[in-house]
Amino acid sequence: MNIPSVTGGALRYEFFMQIRRRSIWLVLILTSILSVILWLAFISDASAQAVDAIMYLAEFTAWFLPVGAGLVLADRLARDKRLHVDEILDTFPGSLGARLIGKYLGSTLATLVPVILIYMLGVGYILARYHDPHSLLLALETFITIPLPGILFAAGFSVALPVILKVPIYQILFVGYWFWANLMSPRFHIPSLTGTMLNATGPWAQEAFFHFQWVFLRLNPTVWQGIASIILLIGLSFLAICAAWLYLCWERARR
Repeated sequence: MNIPSVTGGALRYEFFMQIRRRSIWLVLILTSILSVILWLAFISDASAQAVDAIMYLAEFTAWFLPVGAGLVLADRLARDKRLHVDEILDTFPGSLGARLIGKYLGSTLATLVPVILIYMLGVGYILARYHDPHSLLLALETFITIPLPGILFAAGFSVALPVILKVPIYQILFVGYWFWANLMSPRFHIPSLTGTMLNATGPWAQEAFFHFQWVFLRLNPTVWQGIASIILLIGLSFLAICAAWLYLCWERARR
């Protein structure tokens, strides 16, 4: 069985299994509440325009929705191991790496469905309030460049790291890491990754592509730095999956 077939089969299986889980809808709706509260507070100013509303929507989506995505994806590999599904799959033809990539892509795409629907509700509100149809294209561009790389970053590590950590421990560490590395204000004078390209909430892309400054960062990046930040986040997500593959290969060899 060739690699594309194995990857595609795993992708379809993971997508349809993940999309049926009530927990992904519940967790993402709950985490979106924080985004909505901040978003409405920032666009309540009478001087706010449709562009401002779209940019704040993308920014606050990138702040909190990846957290929900990471939490609901953290049990994907751990569940297979707990139910011994991985041992059954090992008897089938097809490489472990292809199945792992399919699992990552399928479960991530399924988790993106509620994220996109929540985001589109915000876009619908903006269209109803400002009557600006051009907002649709901007909303698509901002979603692809600002929240999406962060969600892929969170998904990659949330699928991979629970291979070696218990799921509850990983989830606690992940939430702590997210707020420390991405949302720690420089005013606290605590060393963090917030001002670096490892910030997964998209400040580099937001300012580089749309000239819209992040709430408490002033980066003045070039377009190339914005592109580099996206490549770095997505690349690290796949690097995490590769690391999980190497660990699982090592573990399987020891059986």
